[in-house]
Amino acid sequence: MPFLRREAPNCDWCPYKKNCLYDLLGTKEAKKVWREMRLANPFKAGEVIFHEGTNPQGVYVVCTGKVKIYKSSRTGQQLITRIESPGDLLGQITLLAKEGPYTGTAEALEPSVISMVDEKTFLEFLTRFSQASLALLRELARDVRRGENKARDIAFKPARGRLADVLLRMKKHGRPHALVTGLKRRDLAEMAGLTIETAVRLLKDFESRGLIKKSQKDLVLLDEERLRNLSGASA
Repeated sequence: MPFLRREAPNCDWCPYKKNCLYDLLGTKEAKKVWREMRLANPFKAGEVIFHEGTNPQGVYVVCTGKVKIYKSSRTGQQLITRIESPGDLLGQITLLAKEGPYTGTAEALEPSVISMVDEKTFLEFLTRFSQASLALLRELARDVRRGENKARDIAFKPARGRLADVLLRMKKHGRPHALVTGLKRRDLAEMAGLTIETAVRLLKDFESRGLIKKSQKDLVLLDEERLRNLSGASA
C-alpha cells in the first residue's frame, strides 16, 4: 500500500510525541520540516511494513499501534526480537549501517499507523539539522540499552519475572482490568525468551494464582501489582 502525506497524523497533537524523535528535534523549523516530509499509511493487524531480506527504502515511525520485528529460519520458524510502540523508529539501523538488506520483518500486531521518510530525504534532513543527528544518536543509544536490558533479563531474571514483564508491557487499558490482546502464546514465549511449553505452563500457573484469566483469545490482567512484583524479581 502506498504511503501518503494525507495519512500522516499531526505530530503536535500526538499523545505519544514525548516518546518520539520529533520531540527531540529542538527547533520549530526542524519540526516543521519533519512534519511536512512524512508520509504515512494505516496497517491492519498482520500486515507487513517491510520484509526481511529487502533493501531499506527509508526510516519508519510507529505513530499508533504496535509492531513486532521478527527473524525467520529456513524452515519458516519465527523469532520475535523486538516489539515497537508509538514513537519508536523502525529500520533506522539497517538504513544507516549501509550493510545490506533488512535482517528482520516488521509486522503490525494490531491496527497501526506508520509514518515513513524516504532515505534521500532523511539523510538530507540529518545533514541540514545537526540537532536531528543528535536526537537520532539518542534513539540509537536507547535501542542499545534496551538490547542490553533484555540480555540481562534473560541471563538473570527468572522465567516467571520475564513473562510477567512481557504481559505488563503488552497490556491495553480495559474495564475493569487491562488486557493483552492479539498475541499468541508463541509470541509471548519468544518475547520472554522462553520455550512455548514453559510459557504455557507459567500462564496456567498465573491463572491458578488469580493473576490473569483467559477471555476468548485475550488475557485479562487481574492483579497488576502482583505481576509487577514478579517482574521486578531478579533471582
